Parts: sequence; structure tokens; C-alpha cells
Amino acid sequence: MRYLVLGDVTIVVDLGSSERVIYDDRIERATEELRREVNSLSADSPEKEDALVRMKHAELAIRNTENGYWISAAMPQVADYALVGQVALSEVKSISMLTDGAARAVDIFKLGKWRDMLSLLSNEGPNALIRRVRATEYSDPVAKRWPRNKVSDDATVIFCDLSV
Repeated sequence: MRYLVLGDVTIVVDLGSSERVIYDDRIERATEELRREVNSLSADSPEKEDALVRMKHAELAIRNTENGYWISAAMPQVADYALVGQVALSEVKSISMLTDGAARAVDIFKLGKWRDMLSLLSNEGPNALIRRVRATEYSDPVAKRWPRNKVSDDATVIFCDLSV
């Protein structure tokens, strides 16, 4: 099985006794200082909006550049900068693809580890994960307990169980 990752997508490959998590962190690394500033501010503060605009402008300035990050958009050559790899299909129990809004269940909210997320997806499906993310976001409406640049983000999950 081959994979290609760009932008705000996380792929989690369940190998049975372990999992392989593939994500592109170049946007976070490229705007780390600005992101830290945005995340330090309460979502209901006027300063947050100003800091968020500065961060978004900085992100756009380095989008699809050598020292920045890569988003496919309408530029097929961007695939040359993707994170690519492969895993023997015979070893794969399941594969999950998540936008950053869904992956925040593990990487921001710490609602469990990746293994817990895989178990939830296998037993209850993607809707259960998204419901937990939404409930957690709503429980922290000003992004103080779990600092983040958006109170709520798009959350999409694709789960393929290959063990059945």
C-alpha cells in the first residue's frame, strides 16, 4: 500500500501490534512562533483575531514554496513535495485518513492515543470520533483548556477496515 500526504491530512495505518502515523507538520514548523502566539490567546479576545490574521498571512506567503509547506490546489507538481511511502498491504489491519479537525482528538485534546482512536473507529465508526471532537470543542468555547487557533475545525474521517 502506498500513501501520499500533504497539508492537513493525517494517515494512521493499523499494523495490529503498532500503528504508523503519517502527517505533514511543515505548516506548523514554518509558522511555529506565530502559531504559539495565536494559541496563547482566548478565542473571545480581540487580540486573537489580529494574531490569527498575521499567522494566516504568514502561512499564505510560504504556501507552495521551498521553505514552506505544500497544498495541492491546482498545481500537480506539488505532489513532488508530498510525504510518500509504503507499507506492505499484508501487514495492514486498517487505515484511517483524518483532516486536522478530526486528528485533534488525539494530537490536541488527548482524548486517547492513536490505538484508542483506531478502536473507536473500528467499534463505533467515524461519526463517534467526530461527535467526541465536537463535544470537546463545545466544552472549551474560548480555546483555553486546549489552546488552538480555531475553536472548531472541519473534521472528516475515512476508515477502511481490511481485517474483515
